[in-house]
Amino acid sequence: MKKFIYPLAIAVLGLAACQSETTRVKDFIPGKYVNEAQSEYSVANDTLIIEPAKNTESIYAITRNTGYRRITEGKLQGLQHQVKHWTGEWDDQKQTMQVIQTGKVLFFNPEKGTLLNGNSEYRKL
Repeated sequence: MKKFIYPLAIAVLGLAACQSETTRVKDFIPGKYVNEAQSEYSVANDTLIIEPAKNTESIYAITRNTGYRRITEGKLQGLQHQVKHWTGEWDDQKQTMQVIQTGKVLFFNPEKGTLLNGNSEYRKL
């Protein structure tokens, strides 16, 4: 009987550690994230606002605000603005959020205070 108690205790502690990691990441998710990018063709500022949807633990409302200025013949053009509304679904096992409309996967890193969306890294404000 004692042979089974030790492995069982380790399994329970392992599950508790995974659960606390999941809780820590989920607590980090809501908020505002920003990214700035520049190339020879444009300058852009991107903001993601992520909020939990009502009456669910795994669905989030995501608003993406993008402001950008094209560069034509070395000159900055007028400011353009886009707003997109997405829905994200959190996966506890994978520790990722998938954007339903685009299929993109968001990765959250509470230690660094960042969100990774493809190759773009956003920092949380």
